[in-house]
Amino acid sequence: MPAGRYAVLGDDGERVGTEEFRCAPGPMGWRYFSDIQTSDPTPHLETFDVVVDADWRPVRIRVDTGEHQVLLEPSGETLGGFRDRVAIELPWGSDHHVDYFTPATNLITTRRLTATTEIDVVYLAPVTLEPTLVRQRYELLGDDDVDTPVGAFAATKWTFTSLDSGWTSDLWVAGDVVVRYDRLFTLEWYDPGASGPRALG
Repeated sequence: MPAGRYAVLGDDGERVGTEEFRCAPGPMGWRYFSDIQTSDPTPHLETFDVVVDADWRPVRIRVDTGEHQVLLEPSGETLGGFRDRVAIELPWGSDHHVDYFTPATNLITTRRLTATTEIDVVYLAPVTLEPTLVRQRYELLGDDDVDTPVGAFAATKWTFTSLDSGWTSDLWVAGDVVVRYDRLFTLEWYDPGASGPRALG
């Protein structure tokens, strides 16, 4: 069970919090759980919990930011569930993805993609968890050995772009862990456990 801690970075690259995570294969496919502490926009704690199936498609997404909570589960052409105990239904298809401010959702998307692709995404806004449908682009750049504060990894490099805002960044995925995500997250502590990717050398 890989486990670790990311430093969460603000707009100016300053450290604004941490995300401590653990992830592992499970009976459905794969599960990621994290505790997030951040001062952006005000100091608060968050819990993020996602389960995907063997094809890395979301089965259940649960986020609790203290002020707001959301629980979503895909079913056919609907992503349904509750936000602050009020039922919600969102359009959903087999090619849709979910995004929140955590490396986990980027990881899940990259595990589903095999090439450079533009995708439809249900985006949950930080803290408020208000859902919107957005477009994103993932550009596959290929294999790349990457340095991180916890060591170098053999990874796959992607460029992420929000097509709505134009914001873009590079990220590197090794196994089932985002080991580097420029401008947003820094992996500062990591334990591969029995199944996680290991640093080179």
